[in-house]
Amino acid sequence: MRVLYSLGWLILAAGVILQLWLKDGNVAWALPFYGMPKPCLIVLGLVLMAWPRQARNIRLLAVTSTMSITLWWISVSWCTPQKILTTDASHPTSDVVTILYWNLCRPSGLDQEMVDLVKELQPQLAAFVEPGKKAGELIEHYQSMLPGYEAAWMPRGIFWLSKVPSLYHERGKLDSIGAFARFDVDGLGATFPVLVVDVYPEPFHSRQQQLQDALAQTLGRRDAIVVGDFNTPLESIHLTHFRKNFVEAFEVAGSGLKETWPCGLPLLSLDHAWVGPDWEVVEAKKIWRLTGSDHAAIFVTLRRR
Repeated sequence: MRVLYSLGWLILAAGVILQLWLKDGNVAWALPFYGMPKPCLIVLGLVLMAWPRQARNIRLLAVTSTMSITLWWISVSWCTPQKILTTDASHPTSDVVTILYWNLCRPSGLDQEMVDLVKELQPQLAAFVEPGKKAGELIEHYQSMLPGYEAAWMPRGIFWLSKVPSLYHERGKLDSIGAFARFDVDGLGATFPVLVVDVYPEPFHSRQQQLQDALAQTLGRRDAIVVGDFNTPLESIHLTHFRKNFVEAFEVAGSGLKETWPCGLPLLSLDHAWVGPDWEVVEAKKIWRLTGSDHAAIFVTLRRR
């Protein structure tokens, strides 16, 4: 028991160092960084607090550590809208864009949860990863259930719905293991690109190159939008270049904890919506449908500046 108790403190200390300083800068410590997010450290701290037969000063240290990590987590993960925006006459409604993104977690057939969510939200654009092996066979079924939408399916697992004219432009791999598809969207003001990405979570392979490849596919466009499963938390140092060119929609206009996985538990912020400087983020919502996916869906409303 003493060994387990000491090991718990070592893990807690290592987790804090990883979250605060080291992060995923090196592939050797990337996996423990992803595996020990702050909520897990809080749970570990609670276990150390409740450990039987420990000195009073050590228990007080466990209480202080747990409270400090909890406050730290909430301070960096809780999002509030930076400002409230409303559409006015100077911003025509044609310049307002609504986008739904969701990881569907490989349904075996037609995804009724996805259909219901699209009907409820009526996004102009919708992008999905992991739509299931039969998604390509179900395109006509999806279009019949969702009148007004045109559907497209990329064989590496990206599904696209659009109410407005859009042109599939390019698809390919990210660092030979992830996937992307790029669409040019018309009918909502000037044509703009939307990049849909699915970063592959290879445990012992850095995400850095996949993220760099994704950024390169935006072609330096200020009006580019990137959505997808980044399989990389927003705290990652590999997102530094994204932050220089884009803002993450939920961070600037969302409300609540930013983590999107798993199953309603706020452990990791894996699902992102990055928008270029030509866009204002009017609103960003995180939506859970636990019977359909272990990821939260992201619904974003944008407006041209």
